Amino acid sequence: MTSHPRARRKRAPIVATGEWLNDDLVVDEHLGGSRKVDLYLCYSRSLEGLVACKVLRPEYRIDLSSLQAVMEEGEILQEMRHPNVVEGYGFVLEPHPTITMEHLPGLTIRSAFLSGNYEVFDVDDIVDVALQTAEALSYVHEQGYLHLDVKPSNLMYYDGHVTLYDFSIAEAYSPDKPLYDNAGTRDYMAPEQTHRRRVGYATDVFGLGVVFYELLAAGKLPYPVIEKPDPDKEGETRKLLDYSHPPAPPSSLNPSVPKALDEVALAAIAPEPELRPATPGEFRLALLRAAERRDAS
Repeated sequence: MTSHPRARRKRAPIVATGEWLNDDLVVDEHLGGSRKVDLYLCYSRSLEGLVACKVLRPEYRIDLSSLQAVMEEGEILQEMRHPNVVEGYGFVLEPHPTITMEHLPGLTIRSAFLSGNYEVFDVDDIVDVALQTAEALSYVHEQGYLHLDVKPSNLMYYDGHVTLYDFSIAEAYSPDKPLYDNAGTRDYMAPEQTHRRRVGYATDVFGLGVVFYELLAAGKLPYPVIEKPDPDKEGETRKLLDYSHPPAPPSSLNPSVPKALDEVALAAIAPEPELRPATPGEFRLALLRAAERRDAS
């Protein structure tokens, strides 16, 4: 008897199109979501325009940590005022815990560059994406936060413009106060993040570096995945990146990539934080210099 994997149950939207989320927001379209949240395109009466709304699903409203996460992300987004960072307009906890933010047209970097939805992009486009993302992260760091989840699906792309969003696991950070965090997305997590060691600005540089590498290498990721025993669950394993495996230079995987960009990409994803550019600003300067060398050759 052949067994088949059970189909994943599609979650119904919390609020139907045309219904009100609250006194200000009426749902225009259900955009999707995740296990914990739904995402909607809504019309705001107070702002007189369309906004994006992240809404906590009902089954998580009794979870104080989930409610706290809504408040923290909402507060962070309200502080953001940069052309490459999504802007937040506020949050409420009743009747539905909701974060209201700027509606971003376009596609994610994953959809635009890595899923074949657009015409083929050239290296200049990829460099521009990396430069804009570095500017966004520099601003986020200046505001006193680490993003900790830089990846292609958290970067929106529209008419050449890049916007960083999803601050659901962002953390307040100051270099003089140690921070240890292991939240994130495996393929883009630095070793210090994976193993819950001290994180910092270079942790976000690693995520940016993996995005840059993946775009240059036509969708290939720098580090392979291996299974290791889970120290927290006896007899079980978990999948982690093998940081001991040196990544191939992007130019060896994609002949259209100039070798001048290899050094920048590989430095940003060095397993040791001290070997990476210390900040997104340093990464940006290194990339600009490499692009100049490429143009001069």
